[in-house]
Formats: sequence, structure tokens, C-alpha cells
Amino acid sequence: MRNESTFGWGPEQIGRLLAVGADAGASEDERPPDRVTEELLRDRLAGPLPLDKTVVDSLPVILGRLCRELLPLAGKPLGEVLLDPDTELSVLETVKDYGKGLPLGRKKGPEHAIAIAIYYAAIASALLYHDRKITEHSWENLEQSFAMLIDKRWLPPELSRHLAKAKVVCERRK
Repeated sequence: MRNESTFGWGPEQIGRLLAVGADAGASEDERPPDRVTEELLRDRLAGPLPLDKTVVDSLPVILGRLCRELLPLAGKPLGEVLLDPDTELSVLETVKDYGKGLPLGRKKGPEHAIAIAIYYAAIASALLYHDRKITEHSWENLEQSFAMLIDKRWLPPELSRHLAKAKVVCERRK
């Protein structure tokens, strides 16, 4: 009597199938760290700014104005929010705080790099679109941080250009 759970496949065929599955999983883990960071950042920038209706409803009344500004952004990709000149300053401050809170205590790795990129991209947007500095960092420190990020291979070109423009603003204001 044949075993129906293997659909008539012999041990050799099942072994080959399992080997193919094992090889596919291994290639994922062998990606260079820059590639992992690049893919994670692209995914994060393509996704919406996390905005759960229940969280918004629980905010105090004093934040009502902020809620009205953020609700239209629900579902809008974070990358668009950062690069849109019409994004409100208060929204950019929220995105900056979001980036600041992302690493969750981790000081290395792709998630930390992504958090830093989002944090500084929000600061750059405030400088470029609202002529406002939304951080305590000095102009010199901002310039250095933008310069450091611009050279990262995992940073999308449009974000790199954005940070380069902000770097020029910082150079002029030092």
C-alpha cells in the first residue's frame, strides 16, 4: 500500500525538494548588510506613517490640531510625506520623533540605520520646506550627519539628494 501523504514521491525526490527549500532560505541570510538595510529602508519609506485610529482617538484634546493634520496622511507612504513640500511642520516633527523611537534600544544594525535616516530626513524636510530647525543639534553636527548619510549605498537616491540639499543649508548657517 502506497503512502498518500507523500503523493507517491520516493525518499530521493523528497530529499531533493527539502534541499531546494534549505538552499532558498540560506541565500536570504547571505545578503550583504548594506543590501538588508537598503531593502528595509525602502520598505519602511514605501509604507504608511503608522497611524492607528484607536491611538488617534485616545490622544488628549490638546493634540486635536495635530490629529487633524495627521489623519489625512494615514496610508500615505512615509517617503512621500518626507519629500512633500506641503507636509506640515508638526507632521515632520512627529515623523522625526517616530524615527527617534524606532531603534528600541538597539544601537547597531539595519533597523537603527533606518531610524537614523528617517530622523534626519524629517529634520532635512523641516529645513528645506519650512526654513525651521526642529532639533537641538548644532548646524555643524547636522551638516556632519547629513554628509555621513549621503554616502550610504543603501539610501535611495531621492533621499540622498534631499539630505545633500539640507547639508548645503547647514553649511551656510554655521
